Amino acid sequence: MGQVVYFGLCLLGCFIIGSSSTPVEDTSDAEVAEKSPCPSGALYYRQNCYEFFGTSRTWDEAEAACQILRHGGHLASFPSMREEKLVSAYIKQRSSTNYVWIGLNATPNFNRLIWEWSDGTLYNSGSSLWDSRSPSSSVSSSECIALYNVQYLSSSSRWLQYNCAVSWPYVCKYKA
Repeated sequence: MGQVVYFGLCLLGCFIIGSSSTPVEDTSDAEVAEKSPCPSGALYYRQNCYEFFGTSRTWDEAEAACQILRHGGHLASFPSMREEKLVSAYIKQRSSTNYVWIGLNATPNFNRLIWEWSDGTLYNSGSSLWDSRSPSSSVSSSECIALYNVQYLSSSSRWLQYNCAVSWPYVCKYKA
């Protein structure tokens, strides 16, 4: 009988220890979970995975690759400067690139550009990019946004409006 109780307590202990490694929802401003539900090499933050790809693609090719990678995947969008800086630091650890496609692009509408994230979220063109600049609303061939100065995280110039046909590495975002 004593061995059965001992075995049962050991099993209970293993269950308790094993369950504590499951990622919990980020209710504070805590950073990255120790045990990530994302693939190896990807960044986990606030129930999303960010995955960097060093292969250079045009903006459209990169967006298509993100959609194929995971259901609901898109080029990365950032709701805050903090999140953009975290993802930039992750990219800096993985690559020496200075330009990376993200999911902000524009659609010409009459005589102006309408900006939105590739996941369908509208971008308020009257607001500033997280580096204190606003994208141009004038119609041009520069209709996509790339992270810029990835290797210089303290730089004030962080996002660059550019021609979507240029090929650069990219970062995808999808639900964990």
